[in-house]
Amino acid sequence: KTGSTAAFDEYNGQLAAAEDEIAGAKKELEAVKTPAFYQYDRFEASSDYSSFYGDAQKVDSIAKVFPVFFILVAALVCLTTMTRMVEEQRTQIGTYKALGYSGARIAGKYLFYAATAASAGSCIGVAVGLQIFPKIIYSCYNILYNIPDIDTPFKPVYMVLCLVVSVICTCSAVLYACIKELKSQPSQLMRPKPPQNGRRVLLERVDFIWNRLDFLAKVTVRNLLRYKKRFFMTIVGVAGCTALIVTGFGLKYSIKTIAEKQFNEIFLYDGIAVLNSADFDEKQLEDKISSIAQVDKSMLMQSTDGIAENESENQSVSMIVPKAPENMGDYINLVSAENGSNLEVKSGSVIITQKLAKLLDLKTGDTVTVKLNGHEEKSFEIGGVSKNYALHYIYITPDDFESVYGEKPVYNLSFIDLKKDTDENSFKEQLISNDEFYGISFKNDSSRGFLNSVDSLDAIVILLIVCAGGLAFVVLYNLANINITERVREIATIKVLGFYDGETSAYIYRENLISTLVGIIVGLVAGKILHYFVVITSEVDLVLFNRQLVWWAYVLGALLTLAFAFIVNLVLHFKLKKIDMVESLKSVE
Repeated sequence: KTGSTAAFDEYNGQLAAAEDEIAGAKKELEAVKTPAFYQYDRFEASSDYSSFYGDAQKVDSIAKVFPVFFILVAALVCLTTMTRMVEEQRTQIGTYKALGYSGARIAGKYLFYAATAASAGSCIGVAVGLQIFPKIIYSCYNILYNIPDIDTPFKPVYMVLCLVVSVICTCSAVLYACIKELKSQPSQLMRPKPPQNGRRVLLERVDFIWNRLDFLAKVTVRNLLRYKKRFFMTIVGVAGCTALIVTGFGLKYSIKTIAEKQFNEIFLYDGIAVLNSADFDEKQLEDKISSIAQVDKSMLMQSTDGIAENESENQSVSMIVPKAPENMGDYINLVSAENGSNLEVKSGSVIITQKLAKLLDLKTGDTVTVKLNGHEEKSFEIGGVSKNYALHYIYITPDDFESVYGEKPVYNLSFIDLKKDTDENSFKEQLISNDEFYGISFKNDSSRGFLNSVDSLDAIVILLIVCAGGLAFVVLYNLANINITERVREIATIKVLGFYDGETSAYIYRENLISTLVGIIVGLVAGKILHYFVVITSEVDLVLFNRQLVWWAYVLGALLTLAFAFIVNLVLHFKLKKIDMVESLKSVE
């Protein structure tokens, strides 16, 4: 019994101790702050996916613009080709009409041919467009990112849309040409179309110029304006292709120069160190940084992510709080996007970056609303809009931050300027060996990463240029071939008069060259307009592209178009050689 009482007392003691332990644990649990939960999708958790998503947005923006211009130039090719096809069938059309076939039956034959060709071309184009081109572009990005292989499923909607556009363009040209020819009588249609009459041109009235031209130059000018429709079609076709090529080169330059402007003109620091502000105060951090021999100068700052918004739009931003706002110009070049003056981070207002101001429709003097992570929504007066080309930033003084949010800034980063000839890798190893630092991000590394991302656009630009060049070749060859076909008897007559093959080719080449040069001049002007339109259309929210069109884009656009024209003339030279002089004896009758 005594043993049982002792055991019972021991049990009660253990129970009381356990209850005290549980009560203490409950108090500790109550003292624990509510944990913060963070939910990320793969685009937020993985830099590869988020970066790839931004690049995909660029490609998507470009894809919305360029096809429209390709379709317009391709429609021009369809118009000239189908119109010429119907005109060459004048005799057959006249025969059908004389035999009693209705105009609808006759036009239906050519419409069926045009629709069949357009459908076949669309199917081939869709197959290439959905399988080959996406894989070429994706393979370039796959080098940069750790992402899975691309899946290119068949898109029936794309095929139907391409088919409808192709059939409408081709059949409209055929229908127009058929209606025009069917207005004539069968007797007129069964005779070949007579050559177009020559007329006096406006230049003949300018004696100062006209009298100084030699005979062949005068003939060339008259021939150009004798076939006005083909002349202007050549100009439009060449101008469109030149504009596309210029835009392709200009777009690459506009995107690539972002890195130079952002990391050389705007960001002046060498690197940004990530600080262990949880275990060390700002004085300790500053002393540690200043004690490193390779550091020339530095400045602590706080960077906090958040959302800037207006009534209908919101954008991700980083709020930068420099410890010494008066020294901000040593690390970030704050230049006004409105008037080009230097800006300072002053009390009573904030400075926001250019693209953020554009997206939220803000300017100096307006109010921007910001919701930082872990803080309530606050409003700030805008004291200036600074130039910036990548990401969105808001700059505020420490005093303003403390007065608005009721707490002092926690400096979690530091701008670092290194002394000359400092090896960045060795400095990085030395820095992260200290407990005060988590790591450092060098500006040069960020710049190279951005340039690598931009370099992946090379494949897209080259693809655009090749397609535009191929279109230019088709346009030039098509119109030049029609020019020769319509003037076979004239060219044969020239040969009878004693022109050698080279002289005969030059007789035609002059007209092609002048049409091409005029088209190139028009295309360079159109290219500047198209480039600006494409740049502002293809911009993503976090990036501001360079709107300037570099001079060598004009040069390369003109030279490539001239190269295609030279190839076309070289190919047509052999066709001109095959024209028999007997053709000159054949009568229209």
